Amino acid sequence: MASICSPPKLVLATRNTHKAAELKLLLASASADVIDLSAFPDAPSVDETASSLEKNAALKALSAHEHTGLWALGDDTGLCIDALNGQPGVRSARFAGMNTDDTTNRALVLRMLANETNRSAQFITILALAYPDGLEYFEGCLHGHIATSTMSTRGFGYESIFVPEGFNISLAQLSREEKNRISHRGLSAAKLLNFLNEIQA
Repeated sequence: MASICSPPKLVLATRNTHKAAELKLLLASASADVIDLSAFPDAPSVDETASSLEKNAALKALSAHEHTGLWALGDDTGLCIDALNGQPGVRSARFAGMNTDDTTNRALVLRMLANETNRSAQFITILALAYPDGLEYFEGCLHGHIATSTMSTRGFGYESIFVPEGFNISLAQLSREEKNRISHRGLSAAKLLNFLNEIQA
């Protein structure tokens, strides 16, 4: 375990406003001041070209850490569908192509599963923390299934077609509190908070 104190600032290696807002809320109890790359307009963009969620998260964290000198948190999230052999997985954000949007990605998934009875899926988030002692990873996984159609206009990504295990509504339809309690990103953030609390103690 690292023998250094938690950072006064923690930079989120993202310019995605939805993702940054959610992570800031999840990390509200951290002792660090949580900011994102909007505070560093000259920070380089990182191509998510790695073959795994872990490697993509690390690429982003290390780039932000090197540019800002701050502790940096990179994340990558994938929707892994059993009937599609784990797809879209690491390609979740660009499943339908490089310049497509969430609506197009969701529509492709629904078409591919149109005649499929096994609709089991998992959302997986990997958080990578780049700090002076190296890299730490924190994983969160949420099990559920893919609905037969879009269930909400709320949420982002695949949330409006993903029904968490034990629920009959989509992830997008849950209250913010309930979503943060059970979600893949919430679970990984809780592990990160435990790590920060331990090294501070």
